[in-house]
Amino acid sequence: MILRRLRARRFLGLPDEPFEFAPGVNVVIGPNEAGKSSLRTAIHAVLYGNPATTSTKFRDEFRSWGAEEPPVLELEFEVEGKRFVLSKDFATRKVTLQDELGRTWDQHKIVQERIAAQLGLVTEDLFDATAQVAQAELERIHLNSIAKELGRIVGGGGEDVATAIRRLEQHVRGMEKGTKALTKDPGVLRALDDKVASLKEEQRRLSTSAAAADRIRAELAGLREMFANAADTLTTKRALLDQNREIVTVEERLAGRQREEAMLEEKVKKIEDTLSKIAQVDRDLEAATAAGLPSEDATSAARKLHERAAVLEMEAGQLRHALTQPDPGLPAATGAWKVLAVVGAGLALAGGLLALAGLRAAGNMMLAVGLGAAVLGGWQLRRTAAARDRAEIRRQERERRFTEIEQTLQQTRAEQSSRLAELGCATVKEAEQKLQRHHDLSRTRMQLDQFVVDLRAGGTDEDIAEQWKTVRRDVFGLQERLHAPEIAARRLTPLQLTALEREVQQLAHQVAGQQDKERRLSVELERHSVDADALATVEEQLHEAEEQLASARHHHEVYTAALSGLLDARRQAQVPVREIMERRAGEYLRILSEARYQQLAADQESLALSVWSDDAGGWVEAAEPHLSRGTVDLVYLAARLALVEVLTGGKRPPLLFDDPFITFDDRRRQAAATLMRELARSHQIFVFTYTRHFDGVADRLIELPARGEATPAEDRPPVAQPQLAPAPVLGPLWDPPRLD
Repeated sequence: MILRRLRARRFLGLPDEPFEFAPGVNVVIGPNEAGKSSLRTAIHAVLYGNPATTSTKFRDEFRSWGAEEPPVLELEFEVEGKRFVLSKDFATRKVTLQDELGRTWDQHKIVQERIAAQLGLVTEDLFDATAQVAQAELERIHLNSIAKELGRIVGGGGEDVATAIRRLEQHVRGMEKGTKALTKDPGVLRALDDKVASLKEEQRRLSTSAAAADRIRAELAGLREMFANAADTLTTKRALLDQNREIVTVEERLAGRQREEAMLEEKVKKIEDTLSKIAQVDRDLEAATAAGLPSEDATSAARKLHERAAVLEMEAGQLRHALTQPDPGLPAATGAWKVLAVVGAGLALAGGLLALAGLRAAGNMMLAVGLGAAVLGGWQLRRTAAARDRAEIRRQERERRFTEIEQTLQQTRAEQSSRLAELGCATVKEAEQKLQRHHDLSRTRMQLDQFVVDLRAGGTDEDIAEQWKTVRRDVFGLQERLHAPEIAARRLTPLQLTALEREVQQLAHQVAGQQDKERRLSVELERHSVDADALATVEEQLHEAEEQLASARHHHEVYTAALSGLLDARRQAQVPVREIMERRAGEYLRILSEARYQQLAADQESLALSVWSDDAGGWVEAAEPHLSRGTVDLVYLAARLALVEVLTGGKRPPLLFDDPFITFDDRRRQAAATLMRELARSHQIFVFTYTRHFDGVADRLIELPARGEATPAEDRPPVAQPQLAPAPVLGPLWDPPRLD
């Protein structure tokens, strides 16, 4: 399969432009974050992704930042000279495969089967483990081992075959756990054996419950007879106790009615006393009204006039005092300011004469000082005159206000005397006292009326008297009932009543105990009674457990046979895999090591690798410290690429190299370039790198700009590259091989 053209829309950080590929070596170059990993992920997704079942979270991870819709991938590829277009729309969850004749397939299962058949790799995990070589793999072989990594790849990209066999052996041992010796955590075979034994024991227990049920039935019959006799006795004594309790209730009711009778008698007395007080208050009110009651409005008006006269007298006193005092706002004497003004005028005149005489400096100075003194003196004289005028205006205003207040005060006093004469009182205080006396008597009258209303409680005096009579009749009737002969014959003394209560309590406790025992025996009888449904359930469970045990034993036999067959299959399958891998890997190793190592051997069981070393004169294990770390990486790459031919069944999928040669020195990098040219004869090669070491072997060079640059991804054929300077030392791959 040859990939010709890929267009990704809204996919991670890739531009919305097509990428053109060549059949040979395609070198994708760009700095970090330029989109190399995104392009490699896009190739994975278009070959193996399923838009119909991919989760929303996974589709959102593919989507470019800022895009609202999931991505769309379109791939043009070629198989045996025929062109195809594969489209996967993660937004509409649709996949389409179209050939050059216009025929279309839109079912993902059919499309994926055709793609996988051409690739020779049925799953994405197998594609990642076989057709892609990443730098991280070179790190894993030093953490694990070459044999374990190759076993994982042969096992389909998951775990290696040895691990699968080991897990199957552990599963068989887990099933057999506890069958030969006691253990706290038995396996499924021992657990099902124990379950079958337990169900058989339960079946036996149900069979033995019938005898216990017969014994309990006989005991229940005797207990029920005793219970009936005790219940009859308890009923008789409880009836006598209830009758005496009723008598006690009647006595308590009689005491309550007697208390109510006393209360009503007291209420009648209180009503009579209150009515007498109301009559006395009415007489006092009549007397106060007959002597003449001042009007509240007139009294209030007299009080206001009295208060107004007091305020006017206070204001008149304040004004009288202010008129007798000098005005504090008058300025000091003006004689000094007159002298200052005259002196200033003289200095100004002298300065002017000096200036005319030719002494301009002195004359100007005296002129300026004289003018300033004259102006200041004149301004102060004008200010003093204005202040005296304002003081005279204030004095006249106070005299006018004092005269008005005196007149208003005389009018107010005359009006107050007129008001008091109308009220018939000498002073305002006397009028207010008469009004307060009347108000107090009225309030007392209202309180007494409310007290009577509360005592009557909505009724009348006749109703209260009738209620009192009714209560007295009830008291008489209850007293007669207690003295009746039938009550006297059943009546017990308090001591006898206490003894009867104790006896009834004991009988009730005894009956309750017998009833509880009967209940327990009934429950036990029900528990021991053989239930046909319960027995059938146990037998059904026993049958299911026996079937589960038989199934587990069958599974154990199948697992044991599968383990044996898997061991045989591994021994048979590893022979051709080992032979092909040794042959092809030897050829690749010869190219990578520049013919220093030409033969490679793989262990039949573990796939551990060894190389023939002329320097050592024999086979050397491909691991540190026998070989340098760089040589171990070469051996692994040779074996890893040889497995592609073994696992793809003759198909030629594209090979993706995710910068696995980044730590190679110049010689080994040149050898790797030679190997890629060799591989390009049968495979399409993609190299993802940030260096230009492989530009010279590229059939197509795809340059990705750094993130943030406006220049789009550029596809162009390779150009001749100058001789590269030696790369800096990056790791142990520079170490020479060690043969000790």
